[in-house]
Amino acid sequence: MRRRYLWIGAIATLLMAGSGVWVFLQIRPLSRIFQPQLVRLREPTHADTLAQRLYQRKLIRNPRLLAWLLHWRGKPHITAGDYEFSPHQNLLEIADILVNERFTRNWVTIPEGWTIAQIANRLHARGIADRAEFLSLCRTPQQFRDIQMPLPENLSLEGYLFPSTYRLPPGTGAAQAIRVMLHATRQQVYLPHKKAMETRGLTLHELLTIASMIEKEVMHDEERPRVASVIYNRLQRNMPLQIDATVLYGMGQWKKRVLYRDLHHQSPYNTYLRRGLPPGPIANPGIASVRAALAPEQTDYLFYVAQTDGYHRFSRTYAEHLQAIRAIRQRSRTE
Repeated sequence: MRRRYLWIGAIATLLMAGSGVWVFLQIRPLSRIFQPQLVRLREPTHADTLAQRLYQRKLIRNPRLLAWLLHWRGKPHITAGDYEFSPHQNLLEIADILVNERFTRNWVTIPEGWTIAQIANRLHARGIADRAEFLSLCRTPQQFRDIQMPLPENLSLEGYLFPSTYRLPPGTGAAQAIRVMLHATRQQVYLPHKKAMETRGLTLHELLTIASMIEKEVMHDEERPRVASVIYNRLQRNMPLQIDATVLYGMGQWKKRVLYRDLHHQSPYNTYLRRGLPPGPIANPGIASVRAALAPEQTDYLFYVAQTDGYHRFSRTYAEHLQAIRAIRQRSRTE
């Protein structure tokens, strides 16, 4: 009740300060359609700055009026956090969310390079979907063939769930969450890059497999096309890919350092023991890795080794590769 009186007071003040019709028009929603948007504030933000941001995103009609309302309510700085707004909300409703710091739990971020197991854990923790049910449905991808995109028949949906930020309120359920992510892959990867896949002679499954290895191996986006070139060069020469991340995926664990004994672990995903591509993706790749897999650099590199800063040294011969390893080890000892 107190909140209602506060807003009545605000409106009365506005009406006395200017034309009542003008104020009414500025407070109105921009749309009648529910189109939720996530507004994420990483740090406290000045009310004027946020009002301009909401105006630019077409969520409000008048940023100065929103800023005035927030200042009038004693909220010159907006608390950091995740908020959800829609253009069907009026200005008073949007201001009320900010004043009362009503953070949203309707949105969830799936980072690039996560596996379906990691996604399942996050969705379970957020109350979006049951972990066991999510993983079970991911192991039967043909249930989702109505998505109108090629899906694996004898493997899981690993690699097919597009990393992004989604509106998945608590209680959404595993099936709906999977459908949303598959639809994103169809819209972001399959449809726009279908011709490029045909040009390179790749199926969607092969593309996602290559992209997933790039995703797990590379930290910096500018190196992704170069690592892609190493993968293609090795495939053309029928050399084993020898990608550590595939070994770890086959072992069912992730760690910073792959030991020599790990390289002998028997798994279809061990690219030290088996030539060619692994059976399928080892993670869910982001769009930068997908693009690198479709447009690799033209190089004659066959080897790369990670440096302490996350970048790699690339080599054309095994002798150069060994030299690069020695140089990196020596440098790490002196740092």
